[in-house]
Amino acid sequence: MSDWFSTALEMQREMLRAQKAQMDAAQKMLDGGRELMKFQEAGQKAAEANLAAWKQWAGLWGWK
Repeated sequence: MSDWFSTALEMQREMLRAQKAQMDAAQKMLDGGRELMKFQEAGQKAAEANLAAWKQWAGLWGWK
């Protein structure tokens, strides 16, 4: 049988492991959010480039 101090110490270790797992999960979510933001920015740039190309094409035909 273990003493109270050993039990309390092990409980604190378990709490620290759980907190580290939460922090790791939060970091993964943040990293995923950053990747999503980069993807959205690339999509916006592509849409702007597409619009500019269509405007140039329309300008060639005098449709501006």
